[in-house]
Amino acid sequence: MAAADTPGIIDLASAHDGNAWAKAYAQLADALPATAARARPVIAGFSAFVDALVRLEDANALFADGAPPEARQLGEELVRRAQAGIGGEIALPWPAGDAFLGATLPHVTRVGGTSAQIANVLAPLGIDVLMALADRSAAQLGVLDRQVLLADGEGLVRAGAVAAGGTAKPRHWIFETTVGASIRGETVRRSTRVIVRLADDGPEIDVTFALASPLLAARAGGAVLSSLVSTPDDQMDQAIATVASLAKRWRAAGLAFVHQELADYGSRPALPEKLLTALQGTVTSVGMSLSEWRALSGDAALTDTDAVRRFAERWSLDRVAIHADEWALAVTRGDPAREKRALMTGCLLAAARAGLGRHALPVLCPADACFEPLPAFAPLADGWSVIACPAPYLPSPKSTIGLGDTFVAGCLLVLGQPAP
Repeated sequence: MAAADTPGIIDLASAHDGNAWAKAYAQLADALPATAARARPVIAGFSAFVDALVRLEDANALFADGAPPEARQLGEELVRRAQAGIGGEIALPWPAGDAFLGATLPHVTRVGGTSAQIANVLAPLGIDVLMALADRSAAQLGVLDRQVLLADGEGLVRAGAVAAGGTAKPRHWIFETTVGASIRGETVRRSTRVIVRLADDGPEIDVTFALASPLLAARAGGAVLSSLVSTPDDQMDQAIATVASLAKRWRAAGLAFVHQELADYGSRPALPEKLLTALQGTVTSVGMSLSEWRALSGDAALTDTDAVRRFAERWSLDRVAIHADEWALAVTRGDPAREKRALMTGCLLAAARAGLGRHALPVLCPADACFEPLPAFAPLADGWSVIACPAPYLPSPKSTIGLGDTFVAGCLLVLGQPAP
């Protein structure tokens, strides 16, 4: 696939061969069922939502005569972001907005939230995923894969067998546009999606999950913690303390791999440090998108892998992963070959979802994917490796929603395997 590995780095950019990468991803897809069959259970917390998906080019009601001022304000901001290629999240305090948007915009509902997205990717592959879920309304259960595991008073049950009850949280509205679409007379040059939260959502603090998950931790392959990005400020300290305490119990039970996925914290730039401080010594792996890394690092040079290593050492991590549109990177103390397979599996699942606009089986590498040469990532020494791979890149994806969480699910699938 590439030239011989050099110490500390794998897959030289100078040895790039797109055809070889396409073949390697096809082989990985063929092996995916066998890989999934060996996987151990996964523990996932603490975010789950119902997402309402809207194509921005179909959101004309936001600009219609008589539309509420909040709708027009939202529409202008969405157009501005689409024209500038800016994604991310918008917190818009507009409790009545859900009813207006639901009545006037064409939309479909899907599962949202890092832990729920990951569960919906892994469960169809036959992997047991125990998920924290306090919201067991019909709306939330309706978008969750029926094979996801939930805890109740009797033990662990499949989501499809749980009786719905309670009131659903407000939906998250996701406005997406892709390359080539026309928005108010201008052609979109970069695919983007913007999440609009009309109300703050606390994490899924699930008492039954807190009791059951430490019992599963001893035989689980890994756990993933969501970003807590939608948690209100007045609930944040208690939420972090609850999550950190439970994660420590998982580690004490023998769970070796705990991953924290960060997010775009926008107006709360101090929040990642607060999270990582509380979880230091418990979380072993942290992941984020390239834009999120730039925000955290003060816009460090793309190829400055030593900055990634310093971040990992500061927070006592074994691994930091960064995912971009065209590539994925990990700085790790783990096995390089295992990490390479994890990154490629994450990229494969994300590309397959981008090509279809949804997760589906079997997982196939899109035939029209292209493989860009890797940036010149600098090697590391002293027990650290730099692992990188080109992602199967689609210039015009059907959808970009959930791709980051899907990538994390693929990494968990490999890194949660029994060690070779």
